[in-house]
Amino acid sequence: MKTTNDNILNVMYSNHRILIDKITEYDYNGDVATAKKMCTVVRYHDDNATPMIFNVSPYESLADMRDMAQAWIACGCPSDSDTIGGVPSKWTKENLHAWIAG
Repeated sequence: MKTTNDNILNVMYSNHRILIDKITEYDYNGDVATAKKMCTVVRYHDDNATPMIFNVSPYESLADMRDMAQAWIACGCPSDSDTIGGVPSKWTKENLHAWIAG
């Protein structure tokens, strides 16, 4: 199986870089088996760069993933306290808006 990784978004927002990569997996015939996205947010502070994974569904649309990452940054990049077996659950539009609303 072949896998490709392409950066499809690389923007600055409020002293953070939002990077969204598209990961495409191909089957043995060379056909696309699955395509997912992964969002990394890099915080720049005092000459330090801190990369963080924005834990969101890999199947969100590009625009929604970007908008959600910007909202997450505006909230201070909180970790999701709702965990299952020690693994944080993914941010959704609904639980991100609930976090913002307090």
